[in-house]
Order: sequence, then C-alpha cells, then structure tokens
Amino acid sequence: MVEPIIMPKTGMAMEEGIILEWFVKEGDLVVTGDPIVEIETDKSTMEVESDRDGTILRILYEEGTTVPVVEPIAWIGNPGEAIPESWTTVQTDVKDQLPAASTVAASTVAAPADVSAGKVKATPAARRVAAERDITLDRIQPSGRFGEIKEADALSFNRTEATPLARRIAQSEGIDLTGVQGSGFAVKEEPVADKRVPLTKIQKITGKRMLQSHTEIPVVSMDTQADVTEMLRKRKQLNETPEGKITINDFVLKATALALEENPRMNSVLDGENLICKSSINLNMAVATDKGLLVPVVRNANTLTLRQLSREAAEIARKCRDGTLAQEDMEGGTFTVSNIGMYGISSFTPIINQPQAAILGVCAIDEKLKLVDGQVCVSKVMGLSITFDHRIVDGAEASVFFSRIRELLENPLAIPA
Repeated sequence: MVEPIIMPKTGMAMEEGIILEWFVKEGDLVVTGDPIVEIETDKSTMEVESDRDGTILRILYEEGTTVPVVEPIAWIGNPGEAIPESWTTVQTDVKDQLPAASTVAASTVAAPADVSAGKVKATPAARRVAAERDITLDRIQPSGRFGEIKEADALSFNRTEATPLARRIAQSEGIDLTGVQGSGFAVKEEPVADKRVPLTKIQKITGKRMLQSHTEIPVVSMDTQADVTEMLRKRKQLNETPEGKITINDFVLKATALALEENPRMNSVLDGENLICKSSINLNMAVATDKGLLVPVVRNANTLTLRQLSREAAEIARKCRDGTLAQEDMEGGTFTVSNIGMYGISSFTPIINQPQAAILGVCAIDEKLKLVDGQVCVSKVMGLSITFDHRIVDGAEASVFFSRIRELLENPLAIPA
C-alpha cells in the first residue's frame, strides 16, 4: 500500500519545517527505523524515520524547501505501485492516522537498521554507491552520527591524493577532485570564490523578532558593576563538593529570580494597554548554538535552590546544543538573561524579548584595585547591563531592581544554595 511520508508537527506552534538533507533517493529500499530525512523547525533539527518497510517511490521536495506541517514530502510503498495524483485524494483516509514516519531528536536517534552489517558501518545507499564505484568501504571517511558511512560520503570519495583542507574545501564547494593535477605530492588548497550561506530558520525568526522589538519599544539601557569576589569564593567552595558544578551564570539567574520576587512589575508582560503581572518567574536563558540563538525557559526559578537551578539550566543548555528542545521548553518566559561575559565583553545593549518588561545582560569579570579598611586589594568586578521597556517601568523602578541584583551578587550568602 502506498503511504505518505509527511512533514511532522512537533509542537503546537509549529506551522512548517525545512528539508535539510535527504538520506535516501527514489528507488531506495528502507526498513523500519531507517532515517529518511533531516528537517529543521524554528527551534531544533530532527530526523524523520520510516516506521514501515518499503521503497521510496517519490520524493516531492528538494533539500532547502520549506513545507507546511502534515503535508506529504515523499511516498513510500511497494515497487510499481501507483502514486496518488494528489494528497487530497487520500488525506481523508490517511491523514488522521499517518503511520508513515516518526520523528526523533538528533541526539536520541537509534542507529539505522542494517547500518552495521559487515565490518564497516554504512547505510544501504552508501554500500550501493561504493559497490557501483568499486570502492572498499574501509577507505571512506564516515560522517554519520553513529560512525556510519553515508551515501554522501561514498559519492564524495575519490582516489586523488589531497590535503585534508583541500578535501574539505572541495566537498563544501561541490568540487570533484578526480583527475585534478596537484601542485606537489598532493592536491593543495587554492583560493575559492565567496560562498553564499543562507540563514537558518532560527536566525531568520530571531532577526525578525529582534527588529520588531527594537522598533516598537521605547527602551532605556543602564550599566553597573558588581564586586563578585565573595561570590566567586563561595562558588569555589560549592564546587569542591561532588554535587555538581555551579556556574557564574547560575548565580546570576538565581539572583535575578529573587530580585523579581521583590519587584513584581519587572516580571510583567505588556498586553495591549494592560499589564499582566505573571504569577510564575520563568527565566529565558540565551544559549548560542551553531544554528542560531535560542532562549529556552527555566521554570519557577525563584522556587529552586542554586543547585537545583544549576542542574535545570545545564540540562536545558544541553538540549539546545543537541537539538532536542521541545516546543514547550521555549514557551512561557517572563524575563530574559543574556550572558556574553565569556567573550570579554564589558558592556552591551541587549534587546528585549517581547512582550517582557526587561532583559539583563551579563558581562565579563575584570580585576580592579579597591581600598578595603585602608588596604589596597584586588577585587573581581562583573559588568551588568539592563534594557527595560519604559512603558512598563520607569527609571526608578528599574534601578531598584537592578541594584537588588547587584546587591545579591555581592552578598552571596543571601542566595540559598
């Protein structure tokens, strides 16, 4: 029976996905569990796996195409079976019970079926290409997540001796090195033309939202510094125990949550001409990934101890970098913290995550001389920046809140571990 492979809907807010890479071609035989295609949503990337045995009869969209959710992107069935003329002719019977594919986060994908047959791990498509080109698999460099050779690896393999950099450049530019005459004992790298790199969907959405925030909100920014010498000393003591490592950002998140408890207007969101004072303190935490900036949520941060918050933040950051965030991990934030101190930045102007009231920027820690009881000593000083919506809070309210964060960071004993 011919069945559709659809663009899956992985969250309530997901409306479309981008086809990043097809792992199969028309005519390929797949079995249950084989990865078929990698897709990108606005929050993460994931693989679509086959949940039936069959042949890929038709691939409907090329890589890079954006497709609405629950629309077919390919058809699977038995060789020779007729493909429906249109999706509408079968969606009444099939669309509500779509068993043709399932999605799993990239870091939790099970190894593809038949991938380890023989001594060298390789997908069926890679084995076919290698056989056609008379290439032994053990000569091909694998790129699969589980060390398997993929079809693209077999297609890009050639016998021309080349430096590793030359091979990387050739592969990225789609250059076939077969027959290329080198300038030495091996093909060497040569200058290549400029490369156009399309923005990821995450980067497009982030850019659109940041521009909207910047043009719609009357913002005010302020900077201050906090002496975090005692905080760093306390962090060192806590990290000498086997209960897990506390980061500097964990202290900032906890201090922010406590300050929001005392200044509830800073934990409100603008809804038209009204403010909604949120009952929960859910902190958005900016995390940089290779696909763009993500801002997942640490929920009820004010109710967590420092160690509990640290574990939660570490797990969320791991999900960001692994591409395993769920849609709900990104929703419901009431205040945002953005930390770029690790890059040596002393001050910046963070952009508000609408419709929130403000965003806190965390900067680098520098050493500064300070007089204490008439004695010169070296202090560790952290830069802090805040941007707030002047429609929601005025300068005095924002200053009280900002000063409270600084006070908590300078007196870490007030932060429950």
